[in-house]
Amino acid sequence: MSRAGGIPRRPLAALVAAAAVLGLSVAPAAAAPAAEPHLQSRYVTMPDGVRLAVDVWLPEGTTAGANLPTVLVTQRYWRARVYPGAPGNGGRSSDADGWNAHGYAYVVADLRGTGASFGTLSSELGADTVADSGPLSDWIAAQPWSNGRVGTTGVSYGGDTAMLATALGNHHITAAAPISYDFDPYEDLVRPGGLLIEPRIAPYALLLRILDQAGGTTCDTDEQTRQVCAATGLTGAVPRPVDGPDGPALLAAARAEHAGNANLVDMAEAGVYRDYQDGPKSWTVGSVGEKADAVEAGGVPVLTDAGWLDAGTANGVLSQFTGLSNTQDAWIGPWSHGQGYLADPFQPARHLTDQERAQIAQRTFDFFDRYVRADGRPDGTRQLHYYTFNEGVWRTTTRWPLPGTRPQRLYLGEDTTLSRRRPEPDDRPGADLLRLDPTAGTGPLDRWNTNLTGNQVSYPDRAAVDAELLSYTTPPLTGDTRVTGNGRVTLDVTGLDGTAQGALHVYLEDVAPDGRVTYLTEGQLALADRAVADRDDNPDWRRLRTPRSYAATDAAPFPQGRARQVTIDLQPVAVLFRAGERIRLTVAAANPDSFQLLPADGRASYRIGHGGADPSFLELPVVRSTP
Repeated sequence: MSRAGGIPRRPLAALVAAAAVLGLSVAPAAAAPAAEPHLQSRYVTMPDGVRLAVDVWLPEGTTAGANLPTVLVTQRYWRARVYPGAPGNGGRSSDADGWNAHGYAYVVADLRGTGASFGTLSSELGADTVADSGPLSDWIAAQPWSNGRVGTTGVSYGGDTAMLATALGNHHITAAAPISYDFDPYEDLVRPGGLLIEPRIAPYALLLRILDQAGGTTCDTDEQTRQVCAATGLTGAVPRPVDGPDGPALLAAARAEHAGNANLVDMAEAGVYRDYQDGPKSWTVGSVGEKADAVEAGGVPVLTDAGWLDAGTANGVLSQFTGLSNTQDAWIGPWSHGQGYLADPFQPARHLTDQERAQIAQRTFDFFDRYVRADGRPDGTRQLHYYTFNEGVWRTTTRWPLPGTRPQRLYLGEDTTLSRRRPEPDDRPGADLLRLDPTAGTGPLDRWNTNLTGNQVSYPDRAAVDAELLSYTTPPLTGDTRVTGNGRVTLDVTGLDGTAQGALHVYLEDVAPDGRVTYLTEGQLALADRAVADRDDNPDWRRLRTPRSYAATDAAPFPQGRARQVTIDLQPVAVLFRAGERIRLTVAAANPDSFQLLPADGRASYRIGHGGADPSFLELPVVRSTP
């Protein structure tokens, strides 16, 4: 028999029996607290009375006092879908399973005006939509299983709302992990360079109309809607109703309120300029940059992931990293939108492996463990981890631009050359003719497509496309050249025909010794938005971008017959040009695969000048040393 301090230990049954012999009463054991449901679908009422549909996923066996950290996702594309009459409807969630297994409550809500939530969506990423994350976090913190701390996360639109929630000043929100999010929807997605991604936005907006049944649009409206539903798995699906016998009736009542939801295409077409405002609809209301002061005041630490070839998400992360003082752990890698595929132009597209996905998930777990599970105090540390194309190497920095970065100019010259030699002012200037080609684009699987579909990113050999455009190429490089950051192109442009409302597109490319041309990045500009502002007027979050307002008051038709210097920002990139390869700049007047044609009839021509007093040049951020 084991002993402790000389007192023999007796089995509990023996002690109870002894007490009975002595006539002592024994209090019955307290009943175990009842476990909370693993999944509960219910409504949470907002301060203005609008009811939001919420799914609460708890680890099995959770009881009051569990002191759980919580992950909050606010979803535009339905928090869950069910197929009436089909077995196993909505009984599992891989995201919820992952977080529950890690000891977190997982709460996902339909945004107001979407899914099974009540209300009408007056604007995409509207002020009331974003504000709802505050009361939702308050509700979570009041639950008996909560530790009072909430981490917001989400992918794409859910990432947008997760990041915008950091501007609310809600003390329960202690961390955010927005994935593939749009820092500034105007510049980084819908109208980069002031140009509408018209061919991409239209099918996406139709998907939203189907989800909302806006204007009576359903999967059965026409052949196009049937195709969209078949491709997205929406055929026969409805949002999950809340629990209880009244769930289906409440779902029907909620969806009836969505019929008048705002139409994204209408706003995208009407909102030509950044200062567009129509009631609750504006570009600034959904911009993190425009809320920078509030985000900084809230002090919420941020973990974020973006892909170099995912629309303008990398540009947004760099704006966040350089423009916000919050504690940050930022990653820019070779990923499609939502990190479903490898997106490295020097490698074939493929699905990420299970190991790669697990590594990404683990760093989110670790970040939330520090600030949501535990009461970690943000200390202002900022780290940026970035991947370099044509090298396949990850590096980490605390400064951007990178130490050792120097701008290097490559000047356009005769015979479509690109050279480091700056032309002398008295050199004879030259020019090349550029005609708008309405067929030469970037293909169906480019960076703008992935952001709205989640598809892979694939840029085939561009040699044939370049032959139809205007390309300037260096001689073979004598040594490796590392480019990391935001480049820009300044062109001496003369409008010839149809250019008053024209546009220019530029592409940075790598030319291999065998002649293969690899797309690296691009820039574009509606020429009406060419005005450059005073640098002092450039908001801090735009410090890496050319000072430009994109405001209606600064827009002007592009003159014909007179040369003008036009500066176009390139989307950021990290790439190693190896010795023997060549650097190429290609200029176009259209990208029909992803952008509206300007002018609309597709007829325009320009003269691109080089040499002389106002030379055209490509400016690249060349890194002399790397950390």
